Amino acid sequence: MSKKIPPNGKRILQIQFERKAEKFFDKKSAGKDEVNELIIKAVKKLSGYDENIDLRQLKGEWKGYLRIRKNNLRIIIKVTEDENLIIVTVVNIDFRGSVYK
Repeated sequence: MSKKIPPNGKRILQIQFERKAEKFFDKKSAGKDEVNELIIKAVKKLSGYDENIDLRQLKGEWKGYLRIRKNNLRIIIKVTEDENLIIVTVVNIDFRGSVYK
C-alpha cells in the first residue's frame, strides 16, 4: 500500500508499507497516522531541520536502513530519493526485541 503526502516545497513524499509492516497494524493498536507523523519528522530531520526524533542508521545486515524509535516501538525504514520524489519504504514495525528478526 502506498500513501502520498502533499509536497512540502518542491518534493513529494511517498510512504509505502511492506506486508510485514501492514500486519503490525492488523494485530496491534498503533495507528498509521502516528507512524506517518514519525516518518515525516524523520524525513525533515534527514533534510536538515531540527526535529525531536530518535533516528539512527543501522549497521551489519541492516546497513542502508534507518530506525525510528518511540518508547518501545521500532520502525525500520529505507529512504530513496531523486530530484522530485522521496520514497520511504516501511520495512517493519514492531516492539523492541522483535523488530530485527
